Amino acid sequence: MVKHTFFAVSIGLIVFFLYLMQYTGAFKSVPVAVDERGPFTMIALAHTGPYHTTVEKIQAVEEWARKNNLKCRLSFGEYLDNPRISEEGRLRSFGGCLVDPLVPEEKEILKKLSTSLPKDFQIKEFSKTKSVVALFTGAPGIASMKVYPRAEDFMIEGSLRPLGPVLEIYESIGDNKMVTTYIWPLIK
Repeated sequence: MVKHTFFAVSIGLIVFFLYLMQYTGAFKSVPVAVDERGPFTMIALAHTGPYHTTVEKIQAVEEWARKNNLKCRLSFGEYLDNPRISEEGRLRSFGGCLVDPLVPEEKEILKKLSTSLPKDFQIKEFSKTKSVVALFTGAPGIASMKVYPRAEDFMIEGSLRPLGPVLEIYESIGDNKMVTTYIWPLIK
């Protein structure tokens, strides 16, 4: 009896684990290439602390943007420090929204709002630059295990050196699908 129970629980855990891997996108491929990206105008809030808590800043900017007639279709996180080197509580990042490059009116709206931004909000520019770009349709939470190693290998193989921090652009498509674009600007 115990043997059958143990077997059933083991099978249940394996099925659950496989479902979780499928749900988060662990089995999905990560295309990586060199491409030009930008320019982007970003509405940002600075953050210090564990990277997974940057979402609070992103949500605050999204809420403000929507109240001010900006769609905030694309949100972002810009991660300045290497979590392998820096202490988790000291990691620096920015979170917020991109002014939609497909909606020119949004730049005009932002220009009018720029003099009355809430405290700590910043407008940042990301210049057009040659970059390593990775795309992933899985959960951003597994990027450190799935996307970053793949991009690092690509850069090593191509003798490419990143110029600075990674920019992650998040785009929700439908109810349960997200596409994240990872951009590492390159040293020229």
